Amino acid sequence: MNRKILLILMGAMMLLTKASAQTTEQEDAVGHFTYCPYLAVFYSLYSASDESTGGNKLQVGFGFETEYRITKEIGISAGLELANFGVKGRSTLNDRYGPVHTFVNEYKMKTLSLPLMFNLHPLASNRLSLRMGLQPGWLIKTDSDKLSSGGMCFAIPVGVAVGLGDRVQIELRAHIGTTNFEDRKDHGELYQRTLALNLVYIIQ
Repeated sequence: MNRKILLILMGAMMLLTKASAQTTEQEDAVGHFTYCPYLAVFYSLYSASDESTGGNKLQVGFGFETEYRITKEIGISAGLELANFGVKGRSTLNDRYGPVHTFVNEYKMKTLSLPLMFNLHPLASNRLSLRMGLQPGWLIKTDSDKLSSGGMCFAIPVGVAVGLGDRVQIELRAHIGTTNFEDRKDHGELYQRTLALNLVYIIQ
């Protein structure tokens, strides 16, 4: 009986020690900066035509963010992100006699953005982060003659980051574009609607 009580007490002490270490980890982050370079893989959620071929939907980019922890659970961050995204598809022009001509629509875009994020860290271990913010940017390059580079654009980033260790995170981030890149009249709308899988390295 005494042996069972001793084992229970030892287990309780181990749990308390682990919880204390996690709390100390979170408390130590308050008032400090964290620097996070990351590599991103972007997947386009929109189609530029009636029949999307899937071309250009997968693109890569990279970025750098720095976070300042205000409290144990709350932080704010700002950064710089270079993103590539696009889509390729076909549209068919029809009249009452049937198909007239098939057009190939190809959009490849590159943006330079400034993600400004509000970060919530609900766990004491810092292994989970919920993120949302505003991302102003510029369309710095496009391979399409239908779009003009140099224009300012905006997106709303929403993400969930999970820690794989003390230094590595995986983040799934959605970019909800609010700026129409296709500014010609009587044409369809084209927004930055992408999912990004970010591989983040943490420098404390």
